[in-house]
Amino acid sequence: RAPPPPPLVSQAPSLSANCAWKSSKQRPWWMRTSGPGQGQAPMPGCAAVGAELPGCLVTHTWSSLFLHTVSAIVADALGLDEYEALARQLARRQTAAVRGALLEQGGLWRRYWVCAFCVNQHSSICHSLGHAPPSGTPEHDRWMAGICDSVTGEMLPTCVCAQPKYLNAFPEECEMNKFDDMMALMKERADGFYQLVAVDRGMSVFTRLWCIAELVQASRSNIPQRVCLESSGVLNLDGDDHRVYKRLATLRVSECSASRAEDKEEILKKIPDRTEFDAQLQTLIFGDRGLLQERFVGFDILAAGARSARRVCLAAGVLEDA
Repeated sequence: RAPPPPPLVSQAPSLSANCAWKSSKQRPWWMRTSGPGQGQAPMPGCAAVGAELPGCLVTHTWSSLFLHTVSAIVADALGLDEYEALARQLARRQTAAVRGALLEQGGLWRRYWVCAFCVNQHSSICHSLGHAPPSGTPEHDRWMAGICDSVTGEMLPTCVCAQPKYLNAFPEECEMNKFDDMMALMKERADGFYQLVAVDRGMSVFTRLWCIAELVQASRSNIPQRVCLESSGVLNLDGDDHRVYKRLATLRVSECSASRAEDKEEILKKIPDRTEFDAQLQTLIFGDRGLLQERFVGFDILAAGARSARRVCLAAGVLEDA
């Protein structure tokens, strides 16, 4: 069992404000590529017998800035629902003040489940950058962005550890296919267990298939859900906010993306009725008690108008019902 790493807040100064999750040269010591020996998860001890279980599952996208994901977790520990100001503090290396606030509120050593740390990436994906999607497609653009250092632009190195790899072909040994079981276990054994959705600037967390699966699983399991955005201000009908709303309002699970095609196929197999799943997803995001219901004030008028227009077009035979 590895020694526990220091609090995430103490690692934030080692990362620039533009550093994404996969930036290799600026990773703290417990995230760097391992040597030729056996690799392990940076925080493998949380499942040990007698260990305190995490009280929160963090749902996030790996394309988000690492600084923002850490800031969202710290904000939650401080009882906040936005992380913009905290991100500025951490980027300016003002960690003493943040650490003091966490100590004062008792949140410094609060435990969070973050898949990047708690799942052993060395037993799955550390050796490969994945298969390249067809050139010229949006998927290929996302793949290229994901395999390059977000600061230097250089292609990321792969790990040379000797840890055996277990992916979809080994469902029992694989650590990446058990998020629903893990959530059920945490809900049963960890008092007050909840889900934190760390929303990135472009809200792409709602378009990533793994994240969507975690969101719906938490909702179905009656796991309390919290949202932490870069800014908690109400979004408006103009500009980028409108484009984000349109993208989310037309979201379909079959159109969500995953880094590995095998993962997407595996998750979609678990959804017997995708139309019903899409409806649940829209309710989860925009419903009366939805995650973003208070952020898109006035947008429901547009949605109602769009639905009415679609019905008229369908009746007139202008559109084909998908």
